[in-house]
Amino acid sequence: MHNTPKQYQTAIRAPTRTDGLAGRLTLADGGVIPLDDSAVLAGSVCVDNQCVSGQELAFGGVYMGQASLQLRTELSSAAFYDAALEIDYKIRLPDGSWYTLPVGRYTVAEAERSAAVVSLTAYDHMLRLERPLAGSVLQGDAYAMLSQIAETCGVELGQTEAEIRALSPNAELLRQLDAGYHVSTWRDCAGAVAQLLAGFATFDRLGRLVVRQFGAAPCATLGENARTSAKISDFSCHYAALTIETDDDSYTAGTEGDSGLAMTIADMPLAESGLPSTKQGICDALFARLQNMDYTPMTVTLPGDPALELGDRLTVPTKDGAPQTLVTHLVWKFRGTQTLKGVGKNPYLTGTTRTDTRLRSLQKQTAANKVIYYSFSNGSDLVVRGDGAEIGAANLTFVTTQNTSAMFLAQLLLTAEPETETVGLPVTSTDETLPTDAAAALERDAALTLTVRYYMDDSLIGTYVPAQRLVRGSHALALFYPFPDLQGAASHRWSVRLLCTGGVVRIGKGQLRATITGQGMAAGDIWDGTLTLEETLARVTRPANLRQILAIYDDVTTEMQRPLGSAAAELLARIPRTTPRRAVNGQAPKRSTTYAYYGLPLAFDADFVQLDADGWRLRTSWQYDAASQEIDTGTLLCAAADTGSLAEVSKIEVSI
Repeated sequence: MHNTPKQYQTAIRAPTRTDGLAGRLTLADGGVIPLDDSAVLAGSVCVDNQCVSGQELAFGGVYMGQASLQLRTELSSAAFYDAALEIDYKIRLPDGSWYTLPVGRYTVAEAERSAAVVSLTAYDHMLRLERPLAGSVLQGDAYAMLSQIAETCGVELGQTEAEIRALSPNAELLRQLDAGYHVSTWRDCAGAVAQLLAGFATFDRLGRLVVRQFGAAPCATLGENARTSAKISDFSCHYAALTIETDDDSYTAGTEGDSGLAMTIADMPLAESGLPSTKQGICDALFARLQNMDYTPMTVTLPGDPALELGDRLTVPTKDGAPQTLVTHLVWKFRGTQTLKGVGKNPYLTGTTRTDTRLRSLQKQTAANKVIYYSFSNGSDLVVRGDGAEIGAANLTFVTTQNTSAMFLAQLLLTAEPETETVGLPVTSTDETLPTDAAAALERDAALTLTVRYYMDDSLIGTYVPAQRLVRGSHALALFYPFPDLQGAASHRWSVRLLCTGGVVRIGKGQLRATITGQGMAAGDIWDGTLTLEETLARVTRPANLRQILAIYDDVTTEMQRPLGSAAAELLARIPRTTPRRAVNGQAPKRSTTYAYYGLPLAFDADFVQLDADGWRLRTSWQYDAASQEIDTGTLLCAAADTGSLAEVSKIEVSI
């Protein structure tokens, strides 16, 4: 129920009231038409909305609110399409002042002209979410996904991060949504997030996207004097169990020995991925909300009160008691009756049909053959130096749901910078004054080799270690490794580490793309908050006079990287390491850390690189000048020059 002052509640429940219609209609061309009693046909203003379908309570509803009215105007019906409709309600309070209550914000979608009026049908901003997902991916917690939906669809989010987190423990889970999770529109995504939070998605009175839950406590009492009629069911709804059916399994939460209803969620996109413990936690959090929602289905009509909302819990006293209901359908008419409906399933007519069972079986068979992709891209620059130290390049964690096979594919765009070495070339000459061992010094690139090491569950695969010889410049390196036999119902960690000799290899941010793909795997999650810190220490040597190596202490400083496309930022404080580590004689202690590399000045050989105003470029030609020799007597018949080390000689000049 909308938060209203006590004077409003007194005025709206009074036997007589003085009220009116307010708001405005803003046309697409900028024209504004005020909405008042003179502009609107009496009894034509109606607002209709709901949060569940059918006759059973459910989570994740995403329904469009509808408003209709008849406007006295001479304008053609074409002028009203895409117009912005603002409906407000005003009422005179007992002290003589007027109170204005916003009813809703809508967009005109239908206009039909009659003799003197134009009949308008408008829908709330849920209409803007009815657009294809178009390959987009939502990821993050519930607030982050709702923010992305609102930003993409051009609407405002009406709740803060704290308000979203207060709805359910599931709000803090990191989830991912794309077209592979049974969602095709942004509206479906909003419903999936609301389902995770045990609520429904709707737009509030100011046209902002919100997630609401069904009320746990009554917000109003509709006595016999406050209502015109009430049809109350002879049964009440109490849920004693909740079952979530996913593509690969089902998860149940409930109260043992309770004979209440059982809610089954057969389509929950945000419960399809993750470990079984995570899915069970989602089920438990939903049931914790569901088990306290006891209510009685009924239909109540009363003089219009636009402050009532979907999800409200109302008390309707009767001679036999004071049953409570939940508002799942709402129809409000200006200066007319208002209908509130709470639907529910009869506990005596429950059961699962054989058709539902067969459809679920077919769905599971199809999901078992679905190809799943786990993807990875490096979030910072990687520098592999020729000091023999391993550098972590890629880390992928994947979950197998059955015994299966998969494959690892990756491509690295890298730059090789070999070290330079000096070699001596023998000089052949007829000059007897030169020493017989004379040699010319030549600088050239050393042999640069990049080695790739694979680790499965932190164990090195020593039987397959690819190595690649690299020359100076840019390269594209493709990696492949098959997993012919993976154990089912397990989580695996796959790591790729690089080391090189003879120079430096650089990989820019986002220039490493890797994936693990196969069947019989659970859909991939985004980062679940686990930090894996890794660093290899040098071997600890023990002198002869040292009998014991004391504990090694270390402080690790981490920093949160800002993700692309997100406005969220967070700094992690310094993490002190309090647990001592002891190195065992003959073994190298290991720990893990992630370090950021901020780049070094460009080093180059002036013989091969030349600088100009535009930057630097590689030399493509050289000029050699031979030392002059004097001939006292005789005739020069032949002059020989050694060009074996040159790729091409364009001109030779002999000066006499």
